Amino acid sequence: MNLKNARVVGIDTNIFIYQFSKHPKFFTNAKELFLLLTKSRLKGVTSVITLTELLTLPTSPKKLADIESALFSTPNVTVLDVDRHIASVAAKIRRSYGYRSPDAIQLATALTAKANRFITNDKKLRKFKEIKIQLISELV
Repeated sequence: MNLKNARVVGIDTNIFIYQFSKHPKFFTNAKELFLLLTKSRLKGVTSVITLTELLTLPTSPKKLADIESALFSTPNVTVLDVDRHIASVAAKIRRSYGYRSPDAIQLATALTAKANRFITNDKKLRKFKEIKIQLISELV
């Protein structure tokens, strides 16, 4: 994994989707990221908005319950609630970059947690300058 000098990484919802659904193209990279989180000092952070997005996946209630459990038990990953500070930072990000609210909340969460990388597969987030954006496909 090419996460040199990273101590805390923000993790976008799509990375969890790749992990939990064993995505044919991105599962291997997502799995490597989560293994790295388990076996190193690297910490991950995501917003509770990840739960909202994961629970809209078209699958059975049992599978959704399993996904929710897996999200909150992923080693070295903290799921942060959206508080007043994160909401305010997200609003500034929306104004500055025009991102959708979920993306702005994810980035605000990563900033609040002092992440120095944000792992995603959303290329449009690359114009965000406050944190290094790294695509999951770039993690080798």
